[in-house]
Amino acid sequence: MKGRFAKIAMTLMAAGMVTGLLSTASYAAPRKYSIAFVPKLVGIPYFTAMQVGGQQAAKRFGVNFIYEGPTTASVSGQAEYVTSLINQHVDAVGVSANSPTALNPLVAKARHQKIVFYASDSNVSSPLNQLWVEQARSQAIGFDAVDIIAKQMHGSGQLAIISAGPTATNLNTWIKYMEIRLKKYPKIKLLPIQYAGESVTGATQIASRMIAAYPNLKGFIGVASTIPPGEAQAVIEAGKQKQIAVTGVSDPNTIRPYVNDGVIKQAVLWNPVQLGYLTVWGVLQVLEHHKFKTWNNVPGLGRIEYFPSRKMLLLGPPLIIDKSNIGLNF
Repeated sequence: MKGRFAKIAMTLMAAGMVTGLLSTASYAAPRKYSIAFVPKLVGIPYFTAMQVGGQQAAKRFGVNFIYEGPTTASVSGQAEYVTSLINQHVDAVGVSANSPTALNPLVAKARHQKIVFYASDSNVSSPLNQLWVEQARSQAIGFDAVDIIAKQMHGSGQLAIISAGPTATNLNTWIKYMEIRLKKYPKIKLLPIQYAGESVTGATQIASRMIAAYPNLKGFIGVASTIPPGEAQAVIEAGKQKQIAVTGVSDPNTIRPYVNDGVIKQAVLWNPVQLGYLTVWGVLQVLEHHKFKTWNNVPGLGRIEYFPSRKMLLLGPPLIIDKSNIGLNF
């Protein structure tokens, strides 16, 4: 009997080993996707914050996040990086577009090679784009910026808008809504829009020239994170902190000294760390063929809305930055 039980035990053990081997053989570890993001340019706090968010999501969800791009806001430079990443056969490549149309042939090339193409922060116009991650509703950003400056200008005077680049999708869309909102303030005269590139120094130079040319200038709006600090610096150099108000779209780390000094009382943004995080999560859903719901529970962020007609995930409403929250680290 003892020998018989031993034989049965050995048979069961062998069967268990075979089952375990079969289970191991049939189990495949989840694929570690490579998700690449090419910002308008590297080296400025705003996109560095997006990079941090992307890295946080990559660690949480088990993907490889690649962040690289040109050192100046260049359409051709951005295209070179996208081309290189496509040639490396990453699983997904995306951009904050310096131009809505210039990258469209590369969108088609990526899709032809079964690579997911997406945009975050600034969109592309190609219908082949698979995902658009919007930081906040463009109308809300444009309207908030105008309402802030109009209040500080007491509803009248000359207003200057300085933007970064003339072809950037998001910047032009915000300006469009700013112009619409300005109809609410008929006593504010909008001067010709100027472009400084993604340069604080360039914004300071242009703003200084405008202060000299327009003695009735009462307000600046900066469209891009590097522009409001340049405008604020020009106002300080002209000694007109009490005469000229400054606002725009920028991040706390970039405008902190000017907010603390009271030159910039309020600015408009969102959380770019969260934007980078949401971007990686959203792209991963596309790669894994998960359909978005109208409202999606994103681990670490909460409920995020999706708009199927635009293939768009929306981070949320704009954030107003002032002295109360200028300590935010992004």
